[in-house]
Order: sequence, then structure tokens, then C-alpha cells
Amino acid sequence: MRRVSYLASLIVLLLAGALATGCASTSKMAAPSPVGEWTYFIPNTPQGDVRGTIMVALEDDAYSGEMYLDLLDQKVPIDEVMFTDSTFSFKAVIDANGQIFGTSTTMTLNGDIMKGIMDVEGIGPLEITATRKEVEDGS
Repeated sequence: MRRVSYLASLIVLLLAGALATGCASTSKMAAPSPVGEWTYFIPNTPQGDVRGTIMVALEDDAYSGEMYLDLLDQKVPIDEVMFTDSTFSFKAVIDANGQIFGTSTTMTLNGDIMKGIMDVEGIGPLEITATRKEVEDGS
């Protein structure tokens, strides 16, 4: 009788373990997304280190957004916003006191950090790093 009780306990433990493992493997992790507010940093530009924010939104399966440049105290729309797998890209036109610069940016998203290159017409490629801003809970 004791042996039957031991086997029953062992079977229950094995079934519970299998069930827990099965549930864990089928649970979905949140897909990475560039949606939200990001602070960015571009070191070593001709104007020195550049900082600002990038706002990214998703509406009707289309990404959009804007970029704020601290140095120029200027907001510009970002266009051709794409996100595929972990690659985020966009284009923007910056008016630096009458001098117009087209930009093309491609970054790789890894958690709450994006790193990549902003290619600026007339200047060339610049490293860019963006960090997702924490969402305030309002309490």
C-alpha cells in the first residue's frame, strides 16, 4: 500500500511539472515595440553632442512620430517610419537656422534601448542611441 501511495505521489508530481512546463512554454512574451517616448543622444556632431526626444505612435497599423531637437528647440515630423523585426527606421528633414538637412536613421531595438546610425546629408553617418522613457503612472 505504501508503494502505491509513493507511485501515485510521484505521478502527480510529474504531471504537475509537465503541466507547468507546458504552460510556461506557451505563454506569450510581449512583442518588442518602438511605440512610446525615447530620449536620444548623438555624440561628436559638428555642433557637439546632440540630445532630444523621439515620440513614436502606432495607429491603424501605421507608425508615425516626431523628433524634438534640444539644440535647435525644434520639433520635426518623422516620415517613412518603419519597424520590422527589431529594426526601427525613419527619415526627417531638419532646418538648422535656414540650412536644411535630410536625415535617414536606422536603429536596432533591444528592450528599452535602440542603437544605430543617423545618416545626415552633408555630414555623414553619426551614431545614435535612444533610451525609452519610463511611463509615469500619474499617482
